[in-house]
Amino acid sequence: KVIQLDVPDAVLEERICGRWIHKDSGRSYHVKFAPPKSLKEGETPSAENMKDDETGEALYQRADDTSEALKARLEGYHKQTVPILAHYKAVVDVVNGDRPQGAIWEQVAGILSVPVSSRPNTAQRRAMEAGDALDKVLGSGAGNSPGMRALRASLTSESSNAPKSRIKGMSADRNILILFGPPGAGKGTIAPKIVSGLGIPQLSTGDMLRAAVKAGTEVGKQADEVMKSGGLVSDEIVVGIIKDRIKEEDCAKGFILDGFPRTVPQAEMLDKCLFETGEMVSKVIQLDVPDAVLEERICGRWIHKDSGRSYHVKFAPPKSLPAGAGPCEANMRDDATGEALYQRADDTAEALEERLRTYHEQTVPILNHYSSVTNHLDASGGRDEVMHVVMAALGLQARKVLVLFGPPGAGKGTVAPVLVESLGIPQLSTGDMLRAAVGAGTELGRQAEDLMKNGQLVPDELVCGVVRDRIQEADCDKGFILDGFPRSVAQAEMLDATLAETGEKVSKVIQLDVPDAVLEERICGRWMHKAAGRSYHVK
Repeated sequence: KVIQLDVPDAVLEERICGRWIHKDSGRSYHVKFAPPKSLKEGETPSAENMKDDETGEALYQRADDTSEALKARLEGYHKQTVPILAHYKAVVDVVNGDRPQGAIWEQVAGILSVPVSSRPNTAQRRAMEAGDALDKVLGSGAGNSPGMRALRASLTSESSNAPKSRIKGMSADRNILILFGPPGAGKGTIAPKIVSGLGIPQLSTGDMLRAAVKAGTEVGKQADEVMKSGGLVSDEIVVGIIKDRIKEEDCAKGFILDGFPRTVPQAEMLDKCLFETGEMVSKVIQLDVPDAVLEERICGRWIHKDSGRSYHVKFAPPKSLPAGAGPCEANMRDDATGEALYQRADDTAEALEERLRTYHEQTVPILNHYSSVTNHLDASGGRDEVMHVVMAALGLQARKVLVLFGPPGAGKGTVAPVLVESLGIPQLSTGDMLRAAVGAGTELGRQAEDLMKNGQLVPDELVCGVVRDRIQEADCDKGFILDGFPRSVAQAEMLDATLAETGEKVSKVIQLDVPDAVLEERICGRWMHKAAGRSYHVK
């Protein structure tokens, strides 16, 4: 994780260039936030009117606290830092540093998923902000005075009566995410994986409205009346529906908003709604895809009307489309029925241009509103690549997934236990997993047993299913080592697809290389005692 504290240069100049210091004691003053008594209101600070309160001696400014020096310092900082932030863009979180200390900590703690005991609750945040205010009113050291420390201690005590959670069962550290992305960015593929990874629901405005109307809630009735009269549901009603929905049990750990907010006023109303329970938006995920890539993705889609089967002229063409031919109704036919496919009216280049223009006009101001918690993620790559980027940004790519290869006699039996002990993750062999599935009587285990009893080979799909089930067990939470799998490129592709479902991929492949002559010497020199299994080697 990279955390960038973002503060406008003008604010930095005010903070830094207003500092004056007493040389002997090191006491610090500020022309705005903690002025000495000698500086009269409205006066321009100078060596004549900036005097130490205790000694009356002249204060001074450090050479690098002037506007000219600061300008050069900031230019150097931006020149150095911007390329580094671009290098680490997938894991960068920008924090708005132009706020009270408590608000900054709240955001940083949310980014780092700091445990509740380490994060300030509402009373603690108020104490921090009270301290910030007193520091400014009484002087830079006031917040650290014995009285102020006592006040903060009383307000931040764990025994404080301030509520830790306002809704029964609700975590004080809910993950509150907003997912943005233009048409064709892949939200429909990515959102379910985030839901699975974080264990929180995806909430769309349309679904919430329909559910509220069906349930007959107060705001649902209001929305129903408006829609029946042909009117647009007001922002107040929509936010009221969201407010009710996020109190439900499945939102105890958090939720993902999809399709809301669509305007800055809606974003401000959402912020106000969350503030009532001492919360704020944790993270905004913006899936960035160039318009040209979106056009290729969307305008190449063709659909079979009756079945809903979807094709793409480049990524999933029907068998009827000859290589190099331009798509048309004559050569775009459903593989199963041979019937003509069609394009949706809004999947044309002209319609897409208007949809993207509207999306950018609506979304950019909202992203600016949430700039301090927004993650711009490159979603122009393949599905697995994008999934990996998103999961990494959410801190979900944690498992070590190793594959161990080596010919007979390479020493895997010696190396693997060392890896297991060092990394604290299990070694999984295909044979052991199959036998365990058969012994446990799982559905896949029963299928494998039937095949093996009939002398048949267990198909790749079934083996991959057994692997999928095994790596979900608790001992694989930190990762696992695959030994003896995959044995073919087809199996490797199935493994990749399985891992991609949870936004993961193989972390590392270890291949133990040994010359054939050495392997022959190792293996062909082995002799064993049959009854005891004791092993000897001629050399």
